[in-house]
Amino acid sequence: MVLGPGPLLRAPQPPQKGLKVSHRPHRHAPAIVTAMDRKPTGVRPPLSETRRKRKLMRPHYSPRPASVGSAVAVFAATGLAALVAIWISVVWVARKDSTRSAVLDARDIAVAKSTTVAPVLSDGILRDDPAALARLDTEVRNKVLSPRTVRVKIWSEEGRILYSDDTPLVGQRFPLGPSERAALLTGSSLAHVSDLTEPENARDHHFHKLLEVYDGMRTTGGTPVLFEAYLRMSSVTAESRRTMASVAPAFLAGLALLLLVQIPVAWSMARRLQRGREQEKRLLHRAIEAGAVERRHIAADLHDGVVQALAGNAFSLAAAAGEAERAGMGEVARTVGTAAAELRQTVRELRNMMVAIAPPRLHQEGLATALADVVSPLQRRGVATTLSVEPVAISRGAESLVFRAAQEALRNVTYHADASHVGVTVEGTKDTIRLRVEDNGVGFVPGQGETSRETGHMGLPLLAELAEEAGGRLDIHSRPGAGTLLVLEVPVR
Repeated sequence: MVLGPGPLLRAPQPPQKGLKVSHRPHRHAPAIVTAMDRKPTGVRPPLSETRRKRKLMRPHYSPRPASVGSAVAVFAATGLAALVAIWISVVWVARKDSTRSAVLDARDIAVAKSTTVAPVLSDGILRDDPAALARLDTEVRNKVLSPRTVRVKIWSEEGRILYSDDTPLVGQRFPLGPSERAALLTGSSLAHVSDLTEPENARDHHFHKLLEVYDGMRTTGGTPVLFEAYLRMSSVTAESRRTMASVAPAFLAGLALLLLVQIPVAWSMARRLQRGREQEKRLLHRAIEAGAVERRHIAADLHDGVVQALAGNAFSLAAAAGEAERAGMGEVARTVGTAAAELRQTVRELRNMMVAIAPPRLHQEGLATALADVVSPLQRRGVATTLSVEPVAISRGAESLVFRAAQEALRNVTYHADASHVGVTVEGTKDTIRLRVEDNGVGFVPGQGETSRETGHMGLPLLAELAEEAGGRLDIHSRPGAGTLLVLEVPVR
């Protein structure tokens, strides 16, 4: 909230009793204010020890809201990641299903081929009849073997290979598994990936990966035998890839269309949210400005009404106490004098309240003087205070924000921190001004225990929003038992 350039900050006027002000000759040398009365006993650790612990503390109130473009980009990236995950899942499921379908198709092809050799599957192969084996071999090589079907075996019930296109296998025995034996006896068919490490497949390692298809058959004489065909697995996977290739374009186009439809909707919602945030900020500014005007009215009414009346009554009571003392009425004089002192204390408290509500010397006499007024109540409570303010050309809006942040931080120190030492530093450059309020109190967990807006004070969250609006930031570093450091940085203009 920048209102325009303001006056150059001046060194503070002579503060109240108990505060010592020292000046350095350099033009930018800060004014130092330290507590002299009732120095604390050092219940809390010194600030140097607290600074060593800052590395363990967490910053707060520093993030800035994302723009509409970046928010939509994040949404689009998230949506794209979700679509990729969906696509991977669909590919895995579809590939598994298409592979299963391709295996079934391969089994059906192998079974169909087995029927072509049924007419020449005579009982002669059971007796190793060369003529019967020759007829079967001719039929297999002409009608069954192909680039896809690379091996054929015919098994007896005892596990003997009656025929194979790989002649050295004929006559060898290998135990049949339960599923193969069931297919032989029932005339059913089955298919699975071949285990090329088994002894019966020792001569087929060069095929790398094969699919075995079994079909139970009978010879022309009615003897059950088992027809086995080996198919290249590459043909099965190629079929699966063809299925996926036919489905993928339509599915990907649907996902892309879904994402493209969602992006304009997300952009519209983000713009609507941004407009709502901007309206909230405008209302916030109006509320702050209205609150400032109302605080000034209240302070003026208190000064011109209640405070003046109470001050006048205090003087009158003090005069009456003096008259009673001279008249020899000592008891009455003491009672009236006590009442006058209490009224004067009430007037001082009211004036402190007026400073808190609307500091009368902030823009007229500068930030250093106004901060000295805010620090002085802590000194009267016995808290050692250090105030250092560098002269910096600063706008009225930035000046008000720095003052309010320091006021809120010191109010929290007064009522919550239980600190024995507080340091307030204001320093700046040509472009920015920085406020540091550091105490060695009990600390807190950032995000908890902060003053709410309902208490009538600005509160740290609201100050953070105002700092962000002014192009700055508010950071709070704290943890239980290690004090608190508040850092406010805002542009000077």
